[in-house]
Amino acid sequence: MKRLLAISLIALFSIHACTNKKNTISNNLTVEGKVKGLRLGTLVLKKLDKDSIVSIDSVKIDGNEDFLIETHIDEPQELLLELPQVPDGKILFFAAPGDTIKVYTFLETFGVNPVVMGGENQEKLNEYNEMMKKFNDKELDLFQARFNASKSKNQKLMDSLEQATRRIQKKKQLYKLNFIFTNKDLPVAGYVGYTNFCNNKKALDTIYKVLNDSVKKLKYGREIKKQLKK
Repeated sequence: MKRLLAISLIALFSIHACTNKKNTISNNLTVEGKVKGLRLGTLVLKKLDKDSIVSIDSVKIDGNEDFLIETHIDEPQELLLELPQVPDGKILFFAAPGDTIKVYTFLETFGVNPVVMGGENQEKLNEYNEMMKKFNDKELDLFQARFNASKSKNQKLMDSLEQATRRIQKKKQLYKLNFIFTNKDLPVAGYVGYTNFCNNKKALDTIYKVLNDSVKKLKYGREIKKQLKK
C-alpha cells in the first residue's frame, strides 16, 4: 500500500513538474486595439515561418469592438493580424519581445491604412512607411503626367517626366539605404534591408556589414546571411 502511494505521489509530482516547465514560457507581447464595426469574428495573429504563414494566437470578438491578445514571440519580427471574414485583409506590423502594439482600424476597410502604434521598431517603421507613401504618390503623379503627355504626343515633356521619375526612384532607394544605416542597431533595419534588397547581393552585402552584430544574429540578419551564401 505504501509502495502504491509513493508511486502515485511520484507520478503526481512529475505531472506538476511538466506543467510548470510548460508554463515557463511567459507572454512577452501584447497586441490590443479596436476594429470599429466588428461585432462577431475572430482575429488571428500570424507570423512567417520559413516559407509558410502560421497562426500563433487568436482572439474571438463577440459584441465588443476592442480586442486584446497576449502571446509569446521568440525574437523581433514582422507579424500579421488577419480577419478570416475579410479574405484579403491583412494588417502588417513589426514587434519585438516586450512590446505593446496598438492597432485601430475599421471592419469595412480592414487592412487598408490602419493606425498601428507602439514599440520602437514599429514607430521607426511608421516613419519609413510614411516616407515611402510620399515617394509612391509622387511616382504615381509622374506616371499620370507621362500618360497625358503621351496622348498629346509631347515627346519633350515625356522625356522630362521620365528623367524626373528616375530621380524619384533613385531618391527612394537612397532613402531606404539611409534608413537602414541610421537604424543599424534596430532589428527593423535588418527587416527593411532583407525585404527590399533580397535580390540585390551587392547592396545586401553592404547592408549586412553595416548592421550591428546583435541584429545580424536575429531573424532578418540570418536571412540576409543565408541569401548572401546562395
